[in-house]
Amino acid sequence: MVKALRRWLEANELFAIVAGVVGALVGLSMLLVFGGYLIVAR
Repeated sequence: MVKALRRWLEANELFAIVAGVVGALVGLSMLLVFGGYLIVAR
């Protein structure tokens, strides 16, 4: 299981990095939108 996961990560290294960056950006933008909404809604 661990070897297969490591092999997949090595094969899809770029995809994993891109997915992580996109996920972080989406999470950050959602946090900003939600935080802004909470500030405005007060």
